Amino acid sequence: MNAIPTISAIAAVACVYLFATAPTPLPEAPERSGSRNAVIPVSKLFDTVNLVNAKTRQIWTSRIVGKGIEAGLKFEEHWLDDGEEAGPLPALFVRLTAENLEKQKSSLALFLGSDKPINKANLFQGEQIAQFAAINEDNKPRYFSMERMGIEVGMYPDFASAPACVSCHNQHEKSAKQDWKLNDVMGATTWTFPSKKVSDSEIHENIGQVYTAIQKSYQTYLDRVRKFSANVKIGKEWPEKANLALPDVDTFMDAILEATAPAVDKKVYLDAASIENRDRR
Repeated sequence: MNAIPTISAIAAVACVYLFATAPTPLPEAPERSGSRNAVIPVSKLFDTVNLVNAKTRQIWTSRIVGKGIEAGLKFEEHWLDDGEEAGPLPALFVRLTAENLEKQKSSLALFLGSDKPINKANLFQGEQIAQFAAINEDNKPRYFSMERMGIEVGMYPDFASAPACVSCHNQHEKSAKQDWKLNDVMGATTWTFPSKKVSDSEIHENIGQVYTAIQKSYQTYLDRVRKFSANVKIGKEWPEKANLALPDVDTFMDAILEATAPAVDKKVYLDAASIENRDRR
């Protein structure tokens, strides 16, 4: 199954903050012509793409990183350094996806941040501090405007969902906090968009951009794997203990689409329909 056509069809439907470099700054609002059909709150777009990102991160963490380590693969903070034969930790996979969104010149932007990051460049600032404090109180997402920058923001709690998340942060020499526990809120996944409302076509386009960015992130990893000294089988198999294998791009994306497409379809079309029916009243 070819992943690109599948993504187009869908569009037409954890762990750590070990960034090697600073996250992409919040973008300036691009010029937009607007749309008479832009009636859907941007929070619906944020909810949908955050679901896609969260499911992808879950698959990456459990089926690639966790099982890959059992099979003999490595995943490191400095995975892109010369001579390293490793892949990105879960948060770094998210960062790579964020970079791909930026390269695609998407109006949608993604980054991770924390009030106690390992890299100080990931420290929340300004309005983000107050919003994250509220998230820490009730573990619910926050939607707000940053009017000076002309953007809308959706922030989602990012939990210490695996023991590796906790131990890695607690043991890292640059960690601002070393007593993390499982299920603590370690930071927030943050999305931005330059409009309060979006059209149905904009939702489809931006969801497609996220799937494409994820695919490019995985392709970047496989491109490095093919240069490893170890003979890693790349095909239809997933890594398991004593099975040094990785799924190819199509197989990986099929798993992502299987995990996300039904929920994405439901979110997009039911939300759009409810808004359309409301406006007819």
